[in-house]
Amino acid sequence: MKWAIRGILLALWAASIVYVYGLGALAATYAPHLAEESMARSAKLLMAFMGDYKPCGDTPALECGFQDTTGRTEVECASFQGDGAAVLMTFGQSNSANAGRDRYTPSGSVANFNFHDGRCYLAQDPLLGPDGAGGSVWGVLADKLIAAGHYDRVLIAPFGIGGSSLAQWQADGFLHSILQAATASANDNGIVPTHVLWHQGESDAGSGTSEADYFSMFEALLGHLRQYGIAAPVYPAVATHCLIPLSEPAPDYQTRQAQVRAAQQRLPQLAGVLPGPDTDAIQGEINRHDNCHFTATGMQAHAQAWFDALSP
Repeated sequence: MKWAIRGILLALWAASIVYVYGLGALAATYAPHLAEESMARSAKLLMAFMGDYKPCGDTPALECGFQDTTGRTEVECASFQGDGAAVLMTFGQSNSANAGRDRYTPSGSVANFNFHDGRCYLAQDPLLGPDGAGGSVWGVLADKLIAAGHYDRVLIAPFGIGGSSLAQWQADGFLHSILQAATASANDNGIVPTHVLWHQGESDAGSGTSEADYFSMFEALLGHLRQYGIAAPVYPAVATHCLIPLSEPAPDYQTRQAQVRAAQQRLPQLAGVLPGPDTDAIQGEINRHDNCHFTATGMQAHAQAWFDALSP
C-alpha cells in the first residue's frame, strides 16, 4: 500500500512537471544542464500534496523569489552598464516572472542582477529574483535587442511575483517590501535602470479592479519608484488575459478585462510613462499552453512585442 501511494504521488509529480514546465523543460531544450534542477524545483508541486510547501503569501515576501545561484557564472555588474548597454528593471505578475513553459538561455551578452545578493550572473532561466522556475521573456527580449544592434549588452534586474495584484505592490501591500528591497539593492550596487518594464493586470481583470482604481494605484506605484531613486521611463504592458483550464471566469470577465485594459492604455498620460506592448493580442494554444502562460513560441511573440515597444 505504501509503495502504491508513492507510485501515485510520483505519477502526479511527473504530470505536474509536464503541465507546468512543458516537455521543453524535461528535455531542457534551451539549457541541457538545467534538466535536473528543473525537476528538483518542480518537486514543490509534489510537496504541496504532502502539506510541506508554502506558496508565496504564506512566507515572508522576500523569500518568494528564485535565489539559487548554484551553477551560475558571476560577472561584474559594471561591465553590463554604460554606453551601449540596456538595463531592464522588470516586474509584475507571472508573465513578467519565470512562468514560461520552456526555459531559455540567451546567446548574447546578457546578465541577470540578483537583488537578493546584490550580484550579477550570466543570464539563464529561471532568472534570479522573480518567483517561479520556468522560462522568462526577458532573456529572449535581450537577445532581440542585441541582434538588432540597439545595444551590445543587456542587464536584466527582475523581481516579478506570480499571481500578484497591483494592490499588493502598494505601500501597504504584501509585496511592497520586495519593491523596496529590489530598488535599494539596485541603488546600493550602482545598478541604474534604463527602462522599467511592467507586465501585470491579469489578476486585477479577474478580481474586477475598476479603471479608476487601477490607474490611481499605478500612479502611486510610479511615485514609489521615483521616491526609491528609479528615474528610468516606465513601460506598462496592456495585459489582462489569463484563463487557466478548470478555472471558471466570472460572467462579466470580458467587462472586467476592458476596465483594466482601459486603465493601462491611459497610463502613458503620466509623466515618465511610455506605451508597452498589448500582449493580450498573443493568443492560441501554440502561444499559451494553459491559456495564460507562454510557450517557447509565445515567448518569442511576447519578446517581439516588447522589442517593438522599446525600439525607436
